Amino acid sequence: MTNEHVVPRSGRVVDGLLLLAPVLLFGLLAAFILVDPASGVTASNGPATDEAWNIVNARNFVLLGHFSTDDWNLHLVNVPFSLVQAAVFSLAGVGMAQARLVSVAAVALTMVALGWGLRRPLGSVPALLASLAYGTSTLVLYYGRLAFLEPMVALGLTAGALLAMRAHDRHSGRWGALAGIALAIAIGTKPSAAFAAVGILVGLGVVGARSSAVRRWLGGAVVVIAGAGLAWVALVGLPNRDAVATDLRIWASEPILGSLTGALQRVAAFPLHNDRVTRLAAPILLFGSLGWVVALRVRRSLPAATLALLAVATGWLVAGFALLAVAPYRPNRYEVPLLPALAILGAIGASVLIPRLLRGSRVRTAVVGASVAGVLVVPGLLSFGGWMTTSHSRLPEIQSEVRSILSTGAVVQGDYAPAFALQAPVVTLVSRPPTRVNPGDLYRSRGVRWYVGSVDSAPAWASLHPLEWSSRISRMCATWGGHEICLWQVP
Repeated sequence: MTNEHVVPRSGRVVDGLLLLAPVLLFGLLAAFILVDPASGVTASNGPATDEAWNIVNARNFVLLGHFSTDDWNLHLVNVPFSLVQAAVFSLAGVGMAQARLVSVAAVALTMVALGWGLRRPLGSVPALLASLAYGTSTLVLYYGRLAFLEPMVALGLTAGALLAMRAHDRHSGRWGALAGIALAIAIGTKPSAAFAAVGILVGLGVVGARSSAVRRWLGGAVVVIAGAGLAWVALVGLPNRDAVATDLRIWASEPILGSLTGALQRVAAFPLHNDRVTRLAAPILLFGSLGWVVALRVRRSLPAATLALLAVATGWLVAGFALLAVAPYRPNRYEVPLLPALAILGAIGASVLIPRLLRGSRVRTAVVGASVAGVLVVPGLLSFGGWMTTSHSRLPEIQSEVRSILSTGAVVQGDYAPAFALQAPVVTLVSRPPTRVNPGDLYRSRGVRWYVGSVDSAPAWASLHPLEWSSRISRMCATWGGHEICLWQVP
């Protein structure tokens, strides 16, 4: 009787870690779900504002009965995200903790997808390294605990890319259609994910265009993505074309199609001017880069499924980083959806090197695997520990106090209004007159009598109603996003 098919004890341990690691990370992020975003991680003010901006429409739906109350209608261009958030709010109530749990769950599921998706083709140890490289990356530990779009985008792209391993199967068209659903969800969550999705499809096409099975996979994916796009246009885009046009003005203005000289200058500066990505993501960048070099050298000997992984991860990164390199505004959270591709490339390299260098020794494999895991995991966990011990949990108290002050149906204006008044059944307005987002005399047209802003700020209509503005009363103030922000009542 032979035991060649029995999984070794060490293999069972690693397989157990493939499940345990995402669970532990979910627990770690959830345990600190109410801690405010740490300062100094990004030059963007996004952590103080964008969380609430992302979820305000889902919050409107649950508290006010409809997604839209004004020009701020991002639910039209991040449909999957807003639907999930609305479902969570409906079940668990409106709150930042509930909103953030969506991102925490997306990170954990991405780790599961990487670990168990790569286990069979690459081996348990490389798969575990990929899962840990992503989940404990400093950027993921920071943004994976906040209500941003990027963790959900990363999950969709990861699922779609991993399904490329089935591109040579008999029913490849069905697998391609399933991948198309995952990629369509990523694009629907954040339309700029289309660049990474196209990179995935082009990468697979480059290495497998001669295979009819691969062509069926690509056809299935393209048909589903195109169908989802057409459905959005018919059901959302055209009926709400004015609101969608306003959403385009809400997004950061990116002169990507400007002068060639300007674009080349931005590309050249990207390695040094990328909102500290090079330092914050150093372990996974090194892991992925080394893995890519190793995989590229032995690409002719790689199995078809592994070669497909190499191709889609490469296309994913090339397209994703190309977009960021030419864009003048690139906060480091934009890189989060690209990190799973680096994890995949690192795992491919590990799957090649481990058997060749360690010659099947379980002890050496365990030692080397643990050492590499330490290099990948420790920097992020140290940063996370520093953030959690030096940051506060001010937002729940702020929201509770604001909720006690505001009456139902009040209209509150200000960039910080969606965050401060998240749990109050009131209308929150973010006004950007230069781009015609909630412009005009909101004091008169919308009945704004509350303003949330710093002590030296004022709404655009203040000059139209100087007497009323000068008579404003500060009802509460709090430090948020490094600024003293007050809730002002205007007569």
